[in-house]
Amino acid sequence: MELPASIYENEIRRGRILHSDSFVNIGHGKFFAIIGITEDSIVGFFFVNSNINKYIQDKPEMMAMQYPLRKQDYDFLRYDSFLCATEVEEIKKSDILEGISNGSVIFVDELKKEHLDEVLNMVRKSRLFGKRDKERFFYE
Repeated sequence: MELPASIYENEIRRGRILHSDSFVNIGHGKFFAIIGITEDSIVGFFFVNSNINKYIQDKPEMMAMQYPLRKQDYDFLRYDSFLCATEVEEIKKSDILEGISNGSVIFVDELKKEHLDEVLNMVRKSRLFGKRDKERFFYE
């Protein structure tokens, strides 16, 4: 018996780490961490990357937004990685629920509270994000 995706609705929350293989323009599965959800059910998230993009390496403000995730802290990681907090990606909550239902999105872990707090602190102070995105995704 297949369960309705709606039973997972409360599991889609800030700090959850998921994996999806259905991102457009990305030819492989990606881990991502939910950073916030708007009142109209738009989910803001950051991608987890195994390496820092070369484009970012000569941009100090963007380099400062590469939050290290250690394999020793997260079982799903094969090696130390980075939460790329340079740009908030957006997806409809309903699309995540549909992905859970069809198996293209799975729950893998949750950011440790201290890591989530550090990331939120970091992005709230960053000049990379405008007031609108900060209010929508980085505060309660």
